[in-house]
Amino acid sequence: MVSYLILAKIIDKELFTKYINGHIPTISKFGGTVVFRSVSNLSILGNNNWDAIAIQEWKDSEAFDKWWNSDEYKPWSEIRDKAAIIDIIKCENFKN
Repeated sequence: MVSYLILAKIIDKELFTKYINGHIPTISKFGGTVVFRSVSNLSILGNNNWDAIAIQEWKDSEAFDKWWNSDEYKPWSEIRDKAAIIDIIKCENFKN
């Protein structure tokens, strides 16, 4: 299992809402799941205040990459880049 932390600074709220509503169904089609979403965030430590935060879970990196590069996601990625500044952090499960 691999998780992806998505951090967004919204540029265009209406366009960002369109992006969220449009691309979410493509995630499940490729085997991913959105396990957390928040638009009410307060930074306790650090200088970044993110407007939106999400966590996606995937069975492996290959499934994420297949979705990320898919024809289904491509139109949404073009909207994403106009709607927000986004950081995505790949988080591998840690085991002792």
